[in-house]
Amino acid sequence: MKRLLRNKPAVKLSLLFTTVVALSIWVRSNPIFLQHKKSSVPVTTSTTIPNNSAQQIQPQVYWLKSNQNKLTLVAKSLPANKSGSTPQQVLTIAVQKLLSAKPSDDLSSTIPKGTKLLSLQVRTDGVHVDLSPEFGAGGGSTSMIYRVAQVIYTATSIEPNAKVFISIGGQSIDRNHPLGGEGLILQQPTTRDRFAADFL
Repeated sequence: MKRLLRNKPAVKLSLLFTTVVALSIWVRSNPIFLQHKKSSVPVTTSTTIPNNSAQQIQPQVYWLKSNQNKLTLVAKSLPANKSGSTPQQVLTIAVQKLLSAKPSDDLSSTIPKGTKLLSLQVRTDGVHVDLSPEFGAGGGSTSMIYRVAQVIYTATSIEPNAKVFISIGGQSIDRNHPLGGEGLILQQPTTRDRFAADFL
């Protein structure tokens, strides 16, 4: 046998290959080695609003201030939420505050009285805000633009880059269903940057 191995290098190579293959099969099938194998689990990340209830979230309500006949948006912070509240709960409170609270003497709002928040949902594609029909009542183009701006900025106060979808009674504000008599048309979804570039 020794003489055969000395004279046959190919046989040595064949035996070595067989040993390596057998060892590889044994390692893969042995439970001791398998338990250390890392599992591959897909991870999805939201590009809109982080849902981290362990951290306190402090939303803001956006009012308007008139300075030399020009309106500007002014943010007023609300108290930080209790630990455990979700972004959806926090933003719902902020938008409800925007619709129902009275701003301070030096601030104002162009949102019509009686406007109600029908629903607010934070989804993977953005923040969906549905308002009552009163939101589209009265006012000219400036009033329409700034009332929409107030909603957009308040709804994105915990994530400024979030996308926003605004609807009236379940109907999206778009080319087929413009807002109010002035016919304000939104590109849905919209963002702070897009809205500012289009209207402000």
